[in-house]
Amino acid sequence: MAKQLLGDILLDNGEITREQLDEALKIQKDEGGLIGIILVNLGHLSEQSLVKYLAIQAERVVQSD
Repeated sequence: MAKQLLGDILLDNGEITREQLDEALKIQKDEGGLIGIILVNLGHLSEQSLVKYLAIQAERVVQSD
């Protein structure tokens, strides 16, 4: 099973919009960096939410192994 990307998890849970993700992905492509940090820096996601969804992502990876 493929690892679900953080951006997709955030979209699926209504934490960010497609436009916000696209903006962050463009920055990531142009400048590099981690998508979660970029979203926080843009003000689209709180640090607390980032930690929460990183934990969810990690749990899904462990469960899929």
